[in-house]
Amino acid sequence: MKVMSSAMVETLDFESLLKEHEWLHQPRLDMVVSPDFDGLLCALLMSEHLSWRLRGFYDGKVLALDAPVQHIRELVFLDVEIYRSQVRSVGNHLLQWDARTELPNFAQVVNPNLLRGITVRQFQRKYPFATVHFLIVLLAHAGISIHAQSGKNFRALLLYPDGTHQALLNYRRNVIDWLRWMGAKKAPSPVQAIFQPLADMTVSEVVHGLERLSGELRAMGFARKDDPCKFDPTDEQQREQAECLREFIQAHTQWSSPPLPKPSWQQTFKTHSTKLNAHNYRQMLAQNPLSFAITSRSRGQGLQFTLVPSHLCWLTD
Repeated sequence: MKVMSSAMVETLDFESLLKEHEWLHQPRLDMVVSPDFDGLLCALLMSEHLSWRLRGFYDGKVLALDAPVQHIRELVFLDVEIYRSQVRSVGNHLLQWDARTELPNFAQVVNPNLLRGITVRQFQRKYPFATVHFLIVLLAHAGISIHAQSGKNFRALLLYPDGTHQALLNYRRNVIDWLRWMGAKKAPSPVQAIFQPLADMTVSEVVHGLERLSGELRAMGFARKDDPCKFDPTDEQQREQAECLREFIQAHTQWSSPPLPKPSWQQTFKTHSTKLNAHNYRQMLAQNPLSFAITSRSRGQGLQFTLVPSHLCWLTD
């Protein structure tokens, strides 16, 4: 994927993007997702509409698969960006320090902030939705009909991951700007029917819808407010809890998928958090991270990344 300059791109050229990354609408691929609410939504969406098969999970610390693979380029990673030139992935994190930063190992990454040229300097304009929302847009523009159960429960599910509801309430101008960039404001639009109702929801509808959803999630054991529903796929009890969440999402979206895979192979990595500045960012890139993200401008540990041992050639190449 070509990293754009800092100048804002007004609308996304979906035709060129989908031609460059034809795998985005190729059926029956093997995927790895983040072990959380957004990751499960992504898995069900792609399983239902393209028959992708969930092989495991990656959260920046542990890669857990149902069986080992020869190389991670066999897999597509969703809700996380893999910094390897031959590895396909889709994510929504802020990744670029400035317009002069070259990120050659993101050749097969599809990320809205990179596509639009959003850097640390435009932190307040970063993508405000979850990865599943961008995948819905990509599939719709590829001509794939997105079918889902309509109604309040479905809208609440789409508002929940990655604090989308907070962005909708607190950063509405940025939300509308991104909806326009994704083509959701044009009528007729392949994604307008899904996204416009979200933008039009009243504060009361958002609050009550999320309260109902939170009650259901608490009953499953995800107790914290605005819990991202993270789970450890290698822990049997937590995986059972996540399976309940998958079934719940399936019931309220009508997106079906097989039960979650049971990992038989796993690799733990060393993760790092450091202060966000130009020196640390360049030093991080020089170490060939497997994945990374800029999580905050203000915190002392706003740059997070994952390194792998050099002997793991199927991960370092």
